[in-house]
Amino acid sequence: MKIIVDSTCDLPKELIEKYDIDVVPVYIQQKDETLADGVDITIEEYYDLLRDVDELPTTSAPSPKDFLDRINTALKNHSSVFIATLTSKLSATYQSAMIAAKRIKAAKIHVVDSKFSSGVLAFVTLAAAKLSRRGVPEEEIVKKVEKVRDESILLGYVETLENFKKSGRISNLKYWLGSVTKAKPLLELKGGIIEAFGKATGKVKAQKKVISEALSRVKKNTQYDLMITHGDDQEAAELLMKELEKKIPLGEKIINYLTPALATHLGIGTVVVSLSPSV
Repeated sequence: MKIIVDSTCDLPKELIEKYDIDVVPVYIQQKDETLADGVDITIEEYYDLLRDVDELPTTSAPSPKDFLDRINTALKNHSSVFIATLTSKLSATYQSAMIAAKRIKAAKIHVVDSKFSSGVLAFVTLAAAKLSRRGVPEEEIVKKVEKVRDESILLGYVETLENFKKSGRISNLKYWLGSVTKAKPLLELKGGIIEAFGKATGKVKAQKKVISEALSRVKKNTQYDLMITHGDDQEAAELLMKELEKKIPLGEKIINYLTPALATHLGIGTVVVSLSPSV
């Protein structure tokens, strides 16, 4: 089964290559230039751009044709295709994948809305790849992957809600615009949408609250895969990894940059913790 995912998965290159995963880029519009996420600009270049830009870039979903082209290519060498996308409540990416899948009726194409992005999307994708290599039947893979998704956790903190405000992704967080000044907002992805679960004054307190919240939500005697993604704050990501691995049995342990498409909305200094049950 060929595995396809969109670029907001934040998967490191070595895992993409190891499991032969095809990544469909989300698009970034910077003034008159359209950039394919992770293709047309490096992470470092994009973060430099975000620091200096007056007008925030916008993002757009891959088109149905983008997915259709990848599916057709995959079916030349694979009998079926599995596609995972970021949450359908924040992007049209899932809809694009579904439109493409419905155009090819003769093949088995499984499209899963991860209801998340970043690390959880990565682990949903890796779960499908690992289970496929073990020879697990396709329908069972989809059920197991959905179970992984439904038991996953994604939370973190951002430096400011300014990027959310500019990008229009803050409709359900309007209260925080008035209540959060110097405090760092603590956010989670829940039910496919971004919600606030608290605030903290300063980075150290924000980190402690994220760690505490993560530990309160994991199940006992369960091994998790952990990814910490960051908006150019490697030191904070390493600190959180060090603290969480003391308390949680871990399989995959990944630290990576937030992809440009996510960094556009979350901003510099963001740290995201993603936990998914290992398969």
